[in-house]
Amino acid sequence: MGIIQILGIIVLIIGIVLIGVEFFIPGFGVPGILGILCTIGGIFLAGKTMYERITVGAITIVVIAVMLVVSIIVFNSKKVKSPIKLETDLQGKNLFIEEKDMEYLIGKKGTAITDLKPSGKGEFDGVKLDVITSGYIAKGSELKITAIKNNKIFVDV
Repeated sequence: MGIIQILGIIVLIIGIVLIGVEFFIPGFGVPGILGILCTIGGIFLAGKTMYERITVGAITIVVIAVMLVVSIIVFNSKKVKSPIKLETDLQGKNLFIEEKDMEYLIGKKGTAITDLKPSGKGEFDGVKLDVITSGYIAKGSELKITAIKNNKIFVDV
């Protein structure tokens, strides 16, 4: 084994390590690009013949695939915190308001805080809501909630 092949193996190992680092860093950046380039360069430097290069490339692909599977298993365990996955839970049981829970709004009066063309914002009892109308209503106009359908609040003048 010559100096070139030893250099190729060193570059290949550096490339694999950089690809492994990329598994732990969100996004695709410098370690990933350098890892791919080093891996490809290492494959070509490590093999004298095309058969050796194909063999080294296949082994490299298997090693990277095993690293990926191991990193997925490790990150899915609760013991290791993933830098990519959001771990915090949203507070509250039900963050989605059902239509039947909004029916009390029907008949409430408020003010358009934006132009409604046909949608915009209205303020009702100090609460800003996204509302929809059938036409154009100017900012500052008095509004009345007429219906709630598919969790959309419909208003009229």
